[in-house]
Amino acid sequence: MIQRNSMSEANIVKLDESKLWTNFKQGEETAFAFIFRTYYESMFNYGKKFHKDSELIEDCIQELFLEIWKNRANLADIDNIKPYLLTAIRRKIIKQLDKNLKIKKLFSNNNEKEYKFEITFSYETELINAQSDQEKIQQLQEKLDKLPPRQKEILYLLFYQDMSYEEVSQIMGINYQSARNLVHRAIKMLRENEQ
Repeated sequence: MIQRNSMSEANIVKLDESKLWTNFKQGEETAFAFIFRTYYESMFNYGKKFHKDSELIEDCIQELFLEIWKNRANLADIDNIKPYLLTAIRRKIIKQLDKNLKIKKLFSNNNEKEYKFEITFSYETELINAQSDQEKIQQLQEKLDKLPPRQKEILYLLFYQDMSYEEVSQIMGINYQSARNLVHRAIKMLRENEQ
């Protein structure tokens, strides 16, 4: 059963995430729309790190939101929506890329699985730092490009999405200590590339 706009947008903003999620699960369209608007950009930017095709990312996000709307009554209760959605979109994009790769393999002899994760600086960051820091940004980008995809991904989640180790480990499907080890290795590699 769909409940249409029984809560105002102003009241939705005041809810904590667990209550917002509960309202969404109960069919509250305003809560669903608020979740979509609030997390769409983060999901899109995160998805773009896996693949540059904006349409593919948008399609995956829309499919994901359709799926969670249809299955909302069966979804688990959660306290933190962003890590849940980033985990879900990560899985959906990787699944779609695997599907596309299988189709591509039918028409080519390439048996190599592509999994790329790119980190690039935002346009705003480049403008702000253009005068004095352009060379440092270029050097850091070159160092980041040398990191393996999983290390790039974890650094992006921690430092660009401001997520905790617990959230990152949930999204990436690894345990807490593995997440810390992965960050340690990534930073160590960045420092080694300095010399």
